[in-house]
Amino acid sequence: MKLILLFLTVLLCNSINAAEGYFYSPKVDSSEESSILFVQMKAVSSSKIVHFSWEVEEEQNGDHFVVEKSIDDGTTWARVSRVESIGNHKERHTYKISEINMIEGITEYFRVRRVDVDGETKVLDAININHPILYNMKLIPNPKNVRKATTISCESLICSDGVMKVYNSDGELIQDRKLNLSKGYNRCQIEVKKLEPGEYRVSIYDEFDNKLTKRLVVH
Repeated sequence: MKLILLFLTVLLCNSINAAEGYFYSPKVDSSEESSILFVQMKAVSSSKIVHFSWEVEEEQNGDHFVVEKSIDDGTTWARVSRVESIGNHKERHTYKISEINMIEGITEYFRVRRVDVDGETKVLDAININHPILYNMKLIPNPKNVRKATTISCESLICSDGVMKVYNSDGELIQDRKLNLSKGYNRCQIEVKKLEPGEYRVSIYDEFDNKLTKRLVVH
């Protein structure tokens, strides 16, 4: 009776794990000939670069790892990069790779998949990265050299109504202009020759109150 209950418990746990799909992170491969003791995956986004790392305690008969990306909640995956296995080992090793990431959605999922020497594959772990809707704000030319006009640019992950606001050093609003923010690159111009010399703060808001701010110096 105890053996039957144990078998049913194991079967139920395996069914739950399988239902979780790519979010499930097994610790050891089922094959003793091709085993891996996996710890965790990390992904850190910096501008348009994502730094990936994953730790492996023990590895046998591994060939390489593949990092993949999904923008539809894990329905489809696209290959990002490949990292060769260091071979059989029984000491913790950290794999690392950094890749340029063309941002395609507010939330993106990444996973690491292991391929052994026989071509068998297993998903080890998955992680999501949430990107800011507004990013990469720039003043052109350099604010320190502004005399007549400057261009404000930024990138947006969505289309929305927006506004650009200019504040003086006392925090008073001195310019307020409506914007139509498109998905991708956006730009508008400020006629700074109409501003008194001094330090200003330029902010761009979308309709959901996401904000970017830059310092502007007028000579």
